[in-house]
Amino acid sequence: MKKQSTDKKIAEVLAEFVVGHKYDDLPKETIEKVKEYIVDVTGCMVGGSKEPQAEALIAVMKEMEGSPESTVLAHGFKTSTMNAALLNGTMGHIFDYDDDHREGTMHPTVVVFPAVFALGEKMNASGKEVTRALILGLEVMIRVGESFLGKSYYQGFHPTGTCGVFGAAAGCAALLGLDVKRTTYALGLAGSFTAGTQEWSTEGSWQKPLQAGHPAMFGVLSALLAEKNFIGARTVFEGPSGFIRAHSFKDIFDYGRMTDTLGKKWEMMDTSIKVHACCRFGGPIADCAIDLYKQGVRAKDVKSIVAKVCDFTIRVLCTPPESKYKPITHVDAQFSLPYTIAVAICKNKTGPEEFKEKVLNDPEVLELAQKITWELDPEAEAVYPKAYPATVVATLNDGKKFSAHVDYPKGDPENPVLMEEIESKFNYLTGKFMSNEKRLDIISKMKRFERIGNISEIADLLRLG
Repeated sequence: MKKQSTDKKIAEVLAEFVVGHKYDDLPKETIEKVKEYIVDVTGCMVGGSKEPQAEALIAVMKEMEGSPESTVLAHGFKTSTMNAALLNGTMGHIFDYDDDHREGTMHPTVVVFPAVFALGEKMNASGKEVTRALILGLEVMIRVGESFLGKSYYQGFHPTGTCGVFGAAAGCAALLGLDVKRTTYALGLAGSFTAGTQEWSTEGSWQKPLQAGHPAMFGVLSALLAEKNFIGARTVFEGPSGFIRAHSFKDIFDYGRMTDTLGKKWEMMDTSIKVHACCRFGGPIADCAIDLYKQGVRAKDVKSIVAKVCDFTIRVLCTPPESKYKPITHVDAQFSLPYTIAVAICKNKTGPEEFKEKVLNDPEVLELAQKITWELDPEAEAVYPKAYPATVVATLNDGKKFSAHVDYPKGDPENPVLMEEIESKFNYLTGKFMSNEKRLDIISKMKRFERIGNISEIADLLRLG
């Protein structure tokens, strides 16, 4: 545990950062990078828009109605700003295909972007204004997550759900032009909406995407309340009953990760674009499995496979073994080490379709999964959460061995995807919802997002009604 030494409260320091950074103060590289995240997460939101989880939530929210202020992507209608943030955030996380941050151990853009996009549409905000709000909100959310030093998971919490509301609140406060006092209030109020445990993983439930949608929704609410001078706690982070201590594992945390180098080192730049539609901890092993396939490994020839990974990968992807070896639901498959390796080798791809129910009973995949085991790699454990390396070794029936190792999976900052690859992912996810001409128009506008005079121009295209 590292304590905060300054008398100024952490929420106030973060508020000063948000208020003090105008658009022209942002490094150019952050503006260019965040457009990659926008294209990527928008594809994920549209791609997940007709899944049963999305349809059920939309049916409920339609029954509650809501002022037509903000667009629900791919559904042809507007609803209240808070409801739109909830719906779009949830849709964006259904495939677990949206970007993530290693040391923050979270999915940042799928929370902050739906919040600032919905509020920005209501306000007729420019692309420049929303860009600034998104960058600042991402930075706050990620730094709050980093303060847990990768251990919040061990306490049972899902940092996207618990930390995301702070980023959404900060971004919305920036968009509203709140002063330091009221931005501090917004962060304090956000502390009342920190929720999300990992229990969703035990029975293949549909809860996890909600843990991207609800922090977006309540980030909007926190900022709007603060605008009305609704008082929030300045001590929300470091107070004796504050967020950090309440959500930490065995009091392992570092307050300094939230404020040290703030405005000098931009943590949001280290966000990873996902190329596999499964748990982030499955990304390195999926890369390894694809590599084994390229080396010539085929399911029919495999005698055994062992994956060498960090401790948390084993916790989240390998237990309980019965649901990992034979997943029953889409979520079970997304969070299964043996299934991920098996489907990657059998299909040579790991998009959303490979983790859906129609593939779960594929006999080739299930037979190969039974041959896969795992073990703790001390070297991988030593570098977590700065990296999630993995090694996968396949032994064939003829005794030959093939090995693949990944330090940084495809999409990590050290092994980045190109914008062209992000566009291909967008086209894959949205192809059945819109024409090629419309996709090109949307991508073109998002690639110059900061120059859009009113983001309703993009929202209108994405409504798809």
